[in-house]
Amino acid sequence: MKKLILLFLLIYGNLFAYSHDDVIADYQAKKYVDVCKKSAIFYKNAEKDENILSIIGDACAKIDYINPLGYIVRGLVSTPQFRENGSYFATLVLQKKLIYQFMNDGIELKNLRLPRSKHTLSIVFENLVKNNYIKENGKIIIKTSAKEYRVWINNAKKRVVIVEEYKNSKKIKTHWYL
Repeated sequence: MKKLILLFLLIYGNLFAYSHDDVIADYQAKKYVDVCKKSAIFYKNAEKDENILSIIGDACAKIDYINPLGYIVRGLVSTPQFRENGSYFATLVLQKKLIYQFMNDGIELKNLRLPRSKHTLSIVFENLVKNNYIKENGKIIIKTSAKEYRVWINNAKKRVVIVEEYKNSKKIKTHWYL
């Protein structure tokens, strides 16, 4: 009986497994949450398909789910393009950590230089490095020509860096970085 149950679980699990084709289809359909959160099996099991890892990493970056990128970068090594993707993902992980330390511990960022990108973490980090911010009511306010960013730490059990993005004084998005 135990063997029958085990066989059923193996077959049932394979019927509903998330495949490479599912990753690609969901990414093309802009279902980034599904791609990022259903794909842990690929990057935690040292997936060798760097195209899939790049797709998963990009989806995770698009939804601000930065933690899996640390696993993904390990597998992006075979070509200059994959290594560049790996560097981008690693940069986001490092920027998130440094912003967290800046907000909690007051570490100095002015001498740090990291690759730039259009990702919100990169924009916030670059402005913190340049000392282009003001402190107001426990928040860091960053004003750029296009947007304003308000950066703060919540007081929940899991301390999270929160970045509120404004355009024309209207909040357009809130980013949560665990």
